[in-house]
Amino acid sequence: MSIPHSYSPGTLVYEVNLSVPREKADEYLEWLHLFTKTQVETIPGFISSMIFRQPKPYGLHWLSEEGNTKTYMTVHYVIASQADLDTYLQNDQKAVATAEQERFAFLVTSRRTLSVV
Repeated sequence: MSIPHSYSPGTLVYEVNLSVPREKADEYLEWLHLFTKTQVETIPGFISSMIFRQPKPYGLHWLSEEGNTKTYMTVHYVIASQADLDTYLQNDQKAVATAEQERFAFLVTSRRTLSVV
């Protein structure tokens, strides 16, 4: 039995939300597991990652026309500090987003930063 993961106050989470066609979801998830592991191993300040599968988000008008054709995933990266996140966003994030879009042109993504209180 695994111990549930918990975040302490002040933990910084970089969240990436993804929308993937259902028929590509398994292929994408396989790639995403390796990709997130590599991110944590190679980007300074990236401590860990978790991938979530979620039902269709409610109340987001820009997803309302997708029906049941998509699978939704969310990735949480725990980041050591705001400075580490700022460095990533300034130096690496655009290249990462471009690589994802080149391989999986169908992605719809949104990103946000969360801080545990």
